[in-house]
Amino acid sequence: MPAHPHNRFQRGAILLEGLIALAILSLGAAAMFRTFDYLEATSHAARQLSDEGRRLLDFAQTR
Repeated sequence: MPAHPHNRFQRGAILLEGLIALAILSLGAAAMFRTFDYLEATSHAARQLSDEGRRLLDFAQTR
């Protein structure tokens, strides 16, 4: 019998804590990338609206 039987469980707990931390970091990274995609789509839509508004203003001014 080992002199310190709790060491085996302690190593398992440290491994489990590390895996949980890694999972949380991975979820955070996934959320960040999803947010970047949303921001990119929003920026693209705003740019299209701006271009359309500029064209309408140019058209109105040339009439």
